[in-house]
Amino acid sequence: MNTVSSTMKITTAMKMISVSKLRKSHEALLQAYSYADEMNRMVRRLVRAASYRQEKLIEENKTQRVALPLLLTGKEEENNFLIVAVMSDEGLCGQFNQIIIAKVEQMMGYLQQEGKKISLLCFGKRGGEILKHKYPDMNVHITSKRTERTAFEEAERLTYLLIDSFYGGRFDACAVVYSEFETAVIQKTKIEQIVPIQTFNHENRWQFLVDSKDPVYVKRDILGQKRVTKQRAPLFKAIAGQSIKSPLGAIDAENLLKESTRPADAYDYEPKETDILENVLPLYVQSYIYKILLDTTASESASRMIAMDNASKNANEMMIKLKKTYHRKRQELVTRDLIEVISGSMN
Repeated sequence: MNTVSSTMKITTAMKMISVSKLRKSHEALLQAYSYADEMNRMVRRLVRAASYRQEKLIEENKTQRVALPLLLTGKEEENNFLIVAVMSDEGLCGQFNQIIIAKVEQMMGYLQQEGKKISLLCFGKRGGEILKHKYPDMNVHITSKRTERTAFEEAERLTYLLIDSFYGGRFDACAVVYSEFETAVIQKTKIEQIVPIQTFNHENRWQFLVDSKDPVYVKRDILGQKRVTKQRAPLFKAIAGQSIKSPLGAIDAENLLKESTRPADAYDYEPKETDILENVLPLYVQSYIYKILLDTTASESASRMIAMDNASKNANEMMIKLKKTYHRKRQELVTRDLIEVISGSMN
């Protein structure tokens, strides 16, 4: 009983700490939307301007081609594939890591059937150790979150690690597996390719591995335009079921390299829009990874909160059963002692 009581105190305290962390991470996630959305708008304008200039060259029967950055077009062959699994550094968070690991294994199975060479980058020590133990022959690199750095600094570190590896030829394509936060009780596992950038495509090439039955990657309104809902909901509304919408991932053209459906903005870029894209795209990838890290932090806190709440309830049920057993045994001993005293006095 003392052991169970001590455990229940720990799980209750961890639950309250998780609630506080969830509130902070939820607010940080909402605040990140403005920055991420503006980065998205900027890149969209630059890509549209480059596409418009290419269309003009074709109309003038010129052989010149606009060279879009490699981060957008990608390489001709994708033989080496990098999977980035964003998980937690600590345990006691329910099935949070196991769900992501299961999705990573599904993705690995598909890529192996395609004959791809696979590497794993695990951002999160606890989940990374599980994968490294299960696949000792695979190239598994583990990096953990550093307490002295903010989420934005961690996103910057991870972004430049990926971009340097991409241009260095260590991989040809990279996808991130993470948990997207919607509410305190709903977190969806997502698979999204970030290098080369696939955010502007209308469909997610990895949607068939995601549990959602919705084949459309980008959410649009009835007019087919991008819709951003920035809801500053307090925590209790999020727990009650209010979803958080992501503003990332929409462009006017159905596909990045197809002809645009809207005229380009009336801007004269100096230097050329392709040169600006070369410098802006790393910042765009950083903002995208920043949102992923905030989603993961919020999902981890929510999962730990629910896990600790269930653990506290189970401990309370065990205490009730143990108290009943204790009082029953105590009553048996008292009854036996009374019988012995009465029997001795009668003799």
